[in-house]
Amino acid sequence: MDARKGIVIYFRNTHAIKKIKNLDINITYINKPGKYLTGYVDEKEFLSIKKQLKKNKLIRNVEESLIEMPTLDI
Repeated sequence: MDARKGIVIYFRNTHAIKKIKNLDINITYINKPGKYLTGYVDEKEFLSIKKQLKKNKLIRNVEESLIEMPTLDI
């Protein structure tokens, strides 16, 4: 079982979406006018991905989603 953690990423412009897609993030929703997207990542990799995103100038803020994610059975 892989535990997942929801993530909300606020970006400055839409060019950031390309950079986010290169990371190991499963994007579920993109709101271009609101400049944010939601998705989920493996719980083990959450902190490292969050650090990588915060280093990028195109990213305004990275938050953990408040909604509980069910475990994924593989």
